Amino acid sequence: MTVKTMTRLTEAYRDARVEFIDDTSRYVIMSDCHRGDGSKSDEFLKNKNSFTAAMDYYWKNDFTYVEAGDGDELWEHDFKHIIRANRAVWEQLLQFHQAGRLIRMWGNHDLDLRDPRFVRQHLWTAKDAVTGEIGPFFHGLEAVESVVFRHKNTGQDVLLVHGHQGDFPNDQAWRFSRFMMRAFWRYAHAFGFHSPTSPVANSYKRHKVERNYVKWIRQNRMALICGHTHREKFPRGNQM
Repeated sequence: MTVKTMTRLTEAYRDARVEFIDDTSRYVIMSDCHRGDGSKSDEFLKNKNSFTAAMDYYWKNDFTYVEAGDGDELWEHDFKHIIRANRAVWEQLLQFHQAGRLIRMWGNHDLDLRDPRFVRQHLWTAKDAVTGEIGPFFHGLEAVESVVFRHKNTGQDVLLVHGHQGDFPNDQAWRFSRFMMRAFWRYAHAFGFHSPTSPVANSYKRHKVERNYVKWIRQNRMALICGHTHREKFPRGNQM
């Protein structure tokens, strides 16, 4: 699927939201939070306190928060359950949104966000936790697939994507993978088992995704930031 990866990344770069930056810009990028419903299968639960502490720091220090896909585990849970289980987190995110300091991207596990109608229905309004009445929430939010950070002085571009682009079971066949997750793997997940479509649990798949992305980087001579594999990987000093 190397050719498909090359095509998908090039398309993502072409259609990306452009953020003009300079040496004083402050952005924090997080990927693969996988916020869930607070149950045993919720991967985010054990990291919630660390996340809220970090977000408090980034808010006070004027960062723009970029959520680079898979922020919410929509393969396993519905938005209403995710919001109810993580209300404090959503209130933090809302601060960033209202201040114009939130960029929301989609990954394979929250790919529904690419549909503006879905975003309006599930995020523009929400039920008040106290009164139970429907009111404004993330009104005006528009999710994007990719972001290009373009330096104002040098013109250098850095492409940011989630990292699933061209990964067949998580890109072209994502609906089938989501069905399998909801029908079977979400229950196995609670006991520590992971879907074989995930690059997290499959080292061969993880390295294949990374090799394809490195090939695109070399062909296009451009820096790229992505998540998806849940694994840190940085180029050495002599690599491009």
